[in-house]
Amino acid sequence: AYSGGLPVTIEGAIVSTADITPTRSGSAWEIFMDTVEIKGSNIPFLRQILDNGLKLKSRDLGTFLEENVNDYTNPKPIFETTYLDNNMRISRDQDGKVFVYGKTSDVTEPTTYSNVDSDMGVTRLLEGINDSIFKFYI
Repeated sequence: AYSGGLPVTIEGAIVSTADITPTRSGSAWEIFMDTVEIKGSNIPFLRQILDNGLKLKSRDLGTFLEENVNDYTNPKPIFETTYLDNNMRISRDQDGKVFVYGKTSDVTEPTTYSNVDSDMGVTRLLEGINDSIFKFYI
């Protein structure tokens, strides 16, 4: 969640798809991004647009740029996993940057986000004010 110092929060999940192929050495993976989308946004009206399949086709955009911009190459980062257990994965990219991923659930089905209200967190803000100050319950 992000608030930027405001009393409301912006929430959502970035969901991306990619092709991954092993490198020649077999010790790393080349990632070729395909699409990026936002799911479960709590911004009114934008949520409906995003949840109806609006996606950034990053691979198509990269191909267009390759064809029209000198010296542009569609990025295909290399990720090498340096540690892996049941709860954590540590990977490095081709520049040596470290990425740490933690497992938060054993659920394998995609999240539906149907329980996320598109109200920018105003409902929770009002509940918090009520619980802290007014203590009015129905």
